[in-house]
Amino acid sequence: MNLRPFIKIDDELSLHLARPELAEPVFNTVDTHRTYLRQWLPWVDSTTSVEDTKTYIRESMQHNTAGTRLTTFIMLGGKIAGSIGVVHFVKDHKKCEIGYWLREDIQGRGIMTKICASFIHHLFKTKDLNRIEILVAGGNQKSRNVPLRLGFSSEGILRQSLLMYGKYFDVELFALLKNDWERGEYAWIF
Repeated sequence: MNLRPFIKIDDELSLHLARPELAEPVFNTVDTHRTYLRQWLPWVDSTTSVEDTKTYIRESMQHNTAGTRLTTFIMLGGKIAGSIGVVHFVKDHKKCEIGYWLREDIQGRGIMTKICASFIHHLFKTKDLNRIEILVAGGNQKSRNVPLRLGFSSEGILRQSLLMYGKYFDVELFALLKNDWERGEYAWIF
């Protein structure tokens, strides 16, 4: 798939804004990795067809245009690898929450850390943000490692804050302030 990236990270890795032609490859990726993704993502069971993904992409495009969210898909070697985006902006408080997922077969190689670093850099440089938050479901150690590697602070546990598939999960809140990012060890990447 040869699409112009929203953010080019390296020769193999890029972020692409939500657009209709990505619906089928995104759905196929979710469907192939359904069992793994379902452990941590509450929307997996409701994504049962390409049409469901088309609907999500249409809504995401509207939010992207309005500036209320920012949905991107991760491409690795021309194939869908996952997604990263702003779940919501809180403009009055100059903060946002980001979320992400990555195919199970490519985890453990630092890909998500690299993607998050680029995405965070983009957000701090182009949006008027002071704070970026990441919420991680209890037990999701791989996802938890990403904000820790990037200098986020753990600000506490939100007990039984997530109801997913009939079970409550604690959620850990991580946050990074713009001035911490600017003087942190990862700012040199850019």
